[in-house]
Amino acid sequence: MRKDFSSLRAGTFRFPVSLAPGARRVAVVGPFNGLDPTVHPLVRTATGGLTITIYLPPGRVVYHFDVDGAVWLDPNDDGRMRNAWGSEYSVRHVISTR
Repeated sequence: MRKDFSSLRAGTFRFPVSLAPGARRVAVVGPFNGLDPTVHPLVRTATGGLTITIYLPPGRVVYHFDVDGAVWLDPNDDGRMRNAWGSEYSVRHVISTR
């Protein structure tokens, strides 16, 4: 069976280096990658920022950043959502262009 990827949309995640200038590893983590911090590591750009673009289905995406094993929320998220552990996830709204 072939999967239809035509509905996926690019979502770019950026982590402000100024928040953790000594960080060795930053990744975006969410249900879309099985909560695995090794799947989507951010890469350093030529200007020194950290970024990654992930193709996601339209809708609400919950996530956080994993910074050297610590959970960080995104200061540039679209909002927050409580989780089952009493803390929060960042929320991003992926818009369909159809």
